[in-house]
Amino acid sequence: MLHAELIRTCSHEKVAEAAIRSVGGAFCERVTLLARACGVSCGAFAAQRVRRFAEEACEEHWEALEKAVRGADTPILVGLRWIVERSLDEERQQDKGERAACGWPRRTPALEARV
Repeated sequence: MLHAELIRTCSHEKVAEAAIRSVGGAFCERVTLLARACGVSCGAFAAQRVRRFAEEACEEHWEALEKAVRGADTPILVGLRWIVERSLDEERQQDKGERAACGWPRRTPALEARV
């Protein structure tokens, strides 16, 4: 159910923006700069990545997300950061002409229950 809460809440620009600011530090600065370069708010930037993850993540990525948030004091913030950082890593790999082994292919029906 945590997956559903993360996707449901952080898919919204204002919630994602508040979460990014709550994480703070270099992560917040990086996301804000990248978002500004794209002409959007950091919340819109992060929310788009959350929605993309929800639509395209494979089983391997859902399991890695679950492992990342397990036992965290703030699992929503940890999960949001994990999703955004992974999406940026994926974009960097694509810019270099590389492709992650799993990528973020379309979800299978078995994953529909997660969100």
